[in-house]
Amino acid sequence: MIQKLMNKPLLINPQSLEMISSMEWFPAEKEIAYNIYNSIAVIPIHGLLTKNCQCDSHFFVTTSYNEIHELVATALEDSKVNSILLDIDSPGGEVSGLFDLVDFIYESREAKPIYAIANDHAFSAAYAIASAASKIFVNRTSGIGSIGVIATHLDISEYDKKEGMKYTTIFAGSKKNDLSPHQPLSDDAIFDLQKEVDRLYGMFVAVVARNRNISQAQIKATQAATYFGDNAISLGLADEVGDFRKCLQIIGGKNMAEDIETYRAEILEISKLCKLAHAENKLAEFIEQQLTPDQVKEKLLASSSTQNEIMSTVYHQEKVQENPVLAAAKLRAKIG
Repeated sequence: MIQKLMNKPLLINPQSLEMISSMEWFPAEKEIAYNIYNSIAVIPIHGLLTKNCQCDSHFFVTTSYNEIHELVATALEDSKVNSILLDIDSPGGEVSGLFDLVDFIYESREAKPIYAIANDHAFSAAYAIASAASKIFVNRTSGIGSIGVIATHLDISEYDKKEGMKYTTIFAGSKKNDLSPHQPLSDDAIFDLQKEVDRLYGMFVAVVARNRNISQAQIKATQAATYFGDNAISLGLADEVGDFRKCLQIIGGKNMAEDIETYRAEILEISKLCKLAHAENKLAEFIEQQLTPDQVKEKLLASSSTQNEIMSTVYHQEKVQENPVLAAAKLRAKIG
């Protein structure tokens, strides 16, 4: 794991990087899954974030961007899921694969509501993921931010001398051996690494500014600091204080309100169709069968005695506004 973290820019909290770098890591096999609570798919995003590596230590787990992408994509297609909650507790991690995932989550908000909770930390790359959600919850001690980029080079050349080891590297291309741990970094190597760190920092700031609808200047002014609880909200980096249970209650309440409004609109349209077809006695039956307005229209149009009247009325309405039956069906399909 330490090899993956050296000599390249990372989006990770510096204190966590120090801890992670000293740990022993081992391969881990994990089942990719999410839990559903009241039609909310809760996707865990815990530990060190990597593109595709699956490994754990005794104190840290990893979650890959590929795993997160797969879970979100599955939840979007799951008919039992009305909304998604990203349950985040992570110091951040690798850059590779991150921005593609963030863009995917940001665009997926159009399909289903996506929320995030810092439970307890969402630093650096983890905050980039959280920022893609429509709303970010924090508890009173949650930490978020660390919107910056860091790179570490480990120079063990003095250790090599002490151990009596001398490395000779044959290479072509003047920069090919720039980041070798067996020699100090040259000025050119430092310049090139700083240039890449600055480039990625610009990307990080830009994507958070877009996701949170705040200026890049505001984000840069944080100087990659971390913020907790209400302080994160005052800076526009989070939206509401609430622990995990409260978060589920709030999102569940939104789902229920949306469902009620949707079904109310559909039942009203079914009632209008029944009245138009002089089939009010069928209303309770249609509701009990959980038919959509389109299905009700088909049943009513099957009766020759009402076909002309219904068709002429529907076509007349389409001249001035969208067919309310289709509008209700579209709304139902979007939420269901």
